[in-house]
Amino acid sequence: MTVTSFLEFRSRIDPWMAWVLLGTCVLMLGACLLTLADDSTGLFSTGMAVITTIIILPGLIWILVGTRYRLTDTHLLIRSGPFKTDIRLNDIFTIEPTHSILSGPALSRDRFLIRYDGFATVMISPQDRGAFLQEIAVRAPHLIWQDEKLVTLS
Repeated sequence: MTVTSFLEFRSRIDPWMAWVLLGTCVLMLGACLLTLADDSTGLFSTGMAVITTIIILPGLIWILVGTRYRLTDTHLLIRSGPFKTDIRLNDIFTIEPTHSILSGPALSRDRFLIRYDGFATVMISPQDRGAFLQEIAVRAPHLIWQDEKLVTLS
């Protein structure tokens, strides 16, 4: 089977997660506008509200629209807004389904927990879970199917 140079998988997005991120953006923008409209607010407080909104608001939107996972012949590149993780496929020793709510570059509770490089872990939520696992299995032949997860042979 021929392996392409890279494949990209978008993150699955649960509706509640989209509402949380977009709701946070609306609340931040509203709070900033209220601060700007309030004459009694000091210059420092107003400036901090504006700066915080200018930094965080685009970041939240970037995470919402820019969370994706790229598979190359040798690496899994995880991008979630400004955050990046680069994992060598040879360093992965398990990929298993999880519904954990712990933080990670995943916008859905329908996730994979990836264990790699000793004790490191990351959770991701590719939109096409089956295709993602198939591609990992092709590109990382040291991983085998076992009880609906991929594990290292050794």
